[in-house]
Amino acid sequence: MWKKIIAGVVVVVLVAGGGYALFRGNAAQPQAATTPVPVDTGTQLTVEARVVPLSSATLSFPIEGVIEQVLVKEGDRVAAGQALARLDAAHQQARLDSAEAALKEAETSYDYLKAGATEPEVSAAEAQLRQAQAQLRQVDAGVTATDLRSAEAQLEQARALLTRLQAGPKSTERQAAEAQLQQAQAALEQARAQLSASKTSAELQLKQASEALIQAQTTYSTAKWNWAEVERTGNDPINPSTLDAAGKTRQNKLNDPQKQLYQDAYVRAEAQLHAAEQAVGQAQIAYAAAQQSEVKGLQALEQQVQAAQANLDRLMAGADRDQLAGARAQLAAAEAAIARLNGDARISALDAARAAVDAARANLDRVRAGTPERELASARARIESAKADLALANLALADTELQAPFAGIIAELDLHAHEHIAAGSVAIRLADMSSWQLETTDLTELNIADIHEGAPVAISIDALPGLELSGRISRVRPFGESRQGDITYLVVVTPDTLDARLRWNMTAAVTIRSS
Repeated sequence: MWKKIIAGVVVVVLVAGGGYALFRGNAAQPQAATTPVPVDTGTQLTVEARVVPLSSATLSFPIEGVIEQVLVKEGDRVAAGQALARLDAAHQQARLDSAEAALKEAETSYDYLKAGATEPEVSAAEAQLRQAQAQLRQVDAGVTATDLRSAEAQLEQARALLTRLQAGPKSTERQAAEAQLQQAQAALEQARAQLSASKTSAELQLKQASEALIQAQTTYSTAKWNWAEVERTGNDPINPSTLDAAGKTRQNKLNDPQKQLYQDAYVRAEAQLHAAEQAVGQAQIAYAAAQQSEVKGLQALEQQVQAAQANLDRLMAGADRDQLAGARAQLAAAEAAIARLNGDARISALDAARAAVDAARANLDRVRAGTPERELASARARIESAKADLALANLALADTELQAPFAGIIAELDLHAHEHIAAGSVAIRLADMSSWQLETTDLTELNIADIHEGAPVAISIDALPGLELSGRISRVRPFGESRQGDITYLVVVTPDTLDARLRWNMTAAVTIRSS
């Protein structure tokens, strides 16, 4: 095999024949083509090329992870879009589930706001208005010592209520609830892994016991048949007859010790069969117990996670708008009642009571009017944000599966289940080997100007002596790259015919004829 032979064009004038001869290196070499390529006029240029598929791709995962499944093997033919390998997608699936839940929550919240106030909410607003009106009548009717004590108590109560509602849950309560949820989730994941491992181990033992039973059944069947033949014929069941010196067939009769050996083999095989059957039964019981333990264990822990989540949700919900509005109204009423008892503050007390009535009436009007558009717009924005998060989660899940971008053959595979793989690491090389082409980068800026698409070429394969193919230049890359001090250009050659013996990366000599 020769490497990078011609750096330019070498032409020697033959005085006697008036033709041209192509030199490789410094010594002229006669062409060894099956069909000689005629050279009329012009020049020839020979370069080294590689046989490559018409289409090929180096595939890798865009993210790192642990390989869960390898669905193909080297040499498999795959279709476009076919799944080739998958990573462990537990994290991505959990993210997707969370995104779906968040979208559902946002849509539910929007539907609630869009539906407007319910009858109980309207009734509560009406009750607040009646309460404010009653307070106004009370202030207007005068003040007693009992009224003072009652007003002071109501003020303190209203302040405490509003402070508590505005403050929301205490940080310690929230942290404790979050810790309880995290602990329940961790316990669930740990139990899921342990119970799954136990079930898998039991399943493997059942499989091994079943395989041992099949082997024992085969051994028993053979031993039983042999012993039956011994009892029926007295001959050796394995070698029942032989030829004597005269060429006549003679039966191989067994003596008593030899017969005993076949009987002992039959007894042992029967005992081994019974033992294998018992082992399978025990393995089946163990596997069923492991399955039941997994179901019951996970159910209990999932209930604990749900309870912890419900407790955290209850704490984080805090007070709603109606509760805060009611607390503020109560505080305003209580402050007004106190101000009314200060003599000259009578007018202020009345004003405050009237303001409370106005506030309650305005609240009732707002409840009856429905949710303002700005709140609906905010709710719609939350839905769009949740949809975007869901789309990202779907993309992240899709990144855990490697698919074939086109139909072809698995040329190289460097994946093993349960191993960790880094993002961008070469995992699979895929190629469409239905057709071949040749690529060369030996053409420099000194000779590329005379090379054009469509130019005829002669192709000699180093590994296939005596084979010469014709072809044409199908593509010349316009961009040149610097290689070892020279500017070189990629040239692609398409053979006119193909040979079944061609293989990827075979080297070839391509002779280009240019005029």
